[in-house]
Amino acid sequence: MINPELHYFLQQSAFLTNSLFFEGFTCYPGGIADYISEFISQFFYFKTFGSFLIILISSLQGIIAIKLVQKIAGKVKLNFSIFTLILMLSFLVQCNYFYPFYASIRLLIAFGFVWIFTVIASKFPRWRFYSSFLLAMLLFYLAGGAVLFTFTVSVILIHLRLFTKKADLLFLPLFALFSGVLPYMAYKYIFLVNLSLVYSITHSQTIQILSYIPDFKLFILYSLLPVYVLCAVIFNRFNKKSINIPEIKAETSKSKIWDLPILWLAIQFTLIAVIAILSVKFTYDKTVRNKILVSFYGANGDWVNVIKTAESLKIYDPFINFEYNKALANTGKLTDNLFNYTQLAGSAGLFMDEAVTSDVPFICSDQYYDLGFMHESEHWAFEAQTIFPNSPRIMKRLVQINLVNGKNKLAEKFLGRLNENMLYHDWVAQHQKFINDTSLVNLDTEFAWKRKCEPVDSFTAINYNMKLKKLLEANPENKMALDYLLCSILLDGDLRTFKDLISENKITTKPLPRLLDEALILYYYMTKETPATDEIHYTKDRKDQFITFIKAIKPFGNDWQLASRSLQKDYGTTYWYYIKCLNPKITKAQIKRQKYEN
Repeated sequence: MINPELHYFLQQSAFLTNSLFFEGFTCYPGGIADYISEFISQFFYFKTFGSFLIILISSLQGIIAIKLVQKIAGKVKLNFSIFTLILMLSFLVQCNYFYPFYASIRLLIAFGFVWIFTVIASKFPRWRFYSSFLLAMLLFYLAGGAVLFTFTVSVILIHLRLFTKKADLLFLPLFALFSGVLPYMAYKYIFLVNLSLVYSITHSQTIQILSYIPDFKLFILYSLLPVYVLCAVIFNRFNKKSINIPEIKAETSKSKIWDLPILWLAIQFTLIAVIAILSVKFTYDKTVRNKILVSFYGANGDWVNVIKTAESLKIYDPFINFEYNKALANTGKLTDNLFNYTQLAGSAGLFMDEAVTSDVPFICSDQYYDLGFMHESEHWAFEAQTIFPNSPRIMKRLVQINLVNGKNKLAEKFLGRLNENMLYHDWVAQHQKFINDTSLVNLDTEFAWKRKCEPVDSFTAINYNMKLKKLLEANPENKMALDYLLCSILLDGDLRTFKDLISENKITTKPLPRLLDEALILYYYMTKETPATDEIHYTKDRKDQFITFIKAIKPFGNDWQLASRSLQKDYGTTYWYYIKCLNPKITKAQIKRQKYEN
């Protein structure tokens, strides 16, 4: 269920080995934990090692919890449950790939501080009151205000276990007040931060992932330690067994069935298993994971898996629509298989320039780079940098763009920045050779082709059809640009412009790609024209299929909704079905800008 690669992909973890990067984490409460999180989460790039690290952090929390309970209440028979509940909840929160890993690191630090307090309280009882305040202040700076409350409640409960006189109880409300006021005073007089940052679990000065909203699983995880401590204190307080029980001879003792360790373990295992299964069933969304996988495969150029995963999804999503079309374009199948995925967005499903989400600049930069439009790709890469300033993905793209454009000094600058990330030394070395010997750029197949595609004067425009036309003017052999333009025009239902375009570009492929073949038949049917002998002709088989489609749809008249349901099985992947049943001009479907509150 957990795929660390997807965490890395979505959150663009970037740990840089320079002092300036570290200094950025020292100026707000919780920054040190965030810095540690950035270091660890960069290894989510590796699926297996990333999974090990997630398990390790969760296991450390579980081990500390067991040690704390044993220190307070002595040996108990619930170690398996104590450990497994923490592990299970940690897995559940991280099934959301937008989950900020620093929340787990901060919680681990809080667990450690509670353990340190119990050690101090047991070895130096007179210092336990003073150490509570000192540890609270240090924890707040290292890990933020949310875990301070976890620590405070746990420490107060431990004090209740240890108090020897009633005067000790006066300390508890004082310490609670101190922990509640400390974040506010720090916000007011010490740190230049928002108030929400010092109190919330998932607020940080690192980049915010708009799609993550803390839910009950995370709140339960943060409250588990105080609950464990409370149960341990109650158990210790009301445990009536004497510590001086006479030793009973082994040959005369008989264990009751409910005292058997194996039975206790079996009961705990069964309960935890039931809770885990129910939790996964009601909280884990495989469809969401597959949507993210489509974007992940697209970013890595794994077009086969993009197509396979997109076609497996049963619901429509405009971003999946876009990634699917991009995958077809990169494999040369856009004009053949376009309607194998429902094109509800029309031509807006080909480009995402007007959508507003944190990942749009990345996918637009990739798309225009694939098309050979370096100026547009660079524009979107800089847009992405405003969201993820240290993203390795963007650094790599900017290096490639500047090598294509011949701006070697800029390419070298971005290479130097990327080289501060320990995971990309090999990639930097591979591309440094183009800086050392600039003639190698023209010998590289990818870079040499991109240089032939850039429009003169780096022209750009708001209308993506105009951008595609400029790309074709710069390089008429740019098949991807032509395929995109043809599909855009057809998705808009402009058959006249389509006919002119294929005539101008002298498309002579026989037989025509499926989409063009179907569109050409529809053009001649709508215009009542007869193709000349020297013009492009559609195939006879496609014409016969079109005739059966016309007969099948005629009884439905203008009832496109009923027609769409009835004809989808036989004609759902045809251009004719799209024009009659899915065209946004018919369905009134459109992609709207989402509004976000600050």
